[in-house]
Amino acid sequence: MTATGFEFGPLSNGNVLIEFFNDGGKAINTQVITRECLARIPVVAHAFFLAVEEGKEAAQAYLDEMSNSGHMTDFKQEKEGA
Repeated sequence: MTATGFEFGPLSNGNVLIEFFNDGGKAINTQVITRECLARIPVVAHAFFLAVEEGKEAAQAYLDEMSNSGHMTDFKQEKEGA
């Protein structure tokens, strides 16, 4: 199945519920993520498309720039801890 839509919903503990929907509007998957993870999605999505269009090096340079500028401190910590 391929998701063609999604919705976000805040949870009482501060996490976020994402529901993915098919073409017919039926929920096909749900996932709980942290607020920090949700905040990183735009940066990671941009890096993905950079990698596809310009190569891995361009994506890595972008992620390094974002990490060094403080825009992705959580990502940098996870990367260093891995």
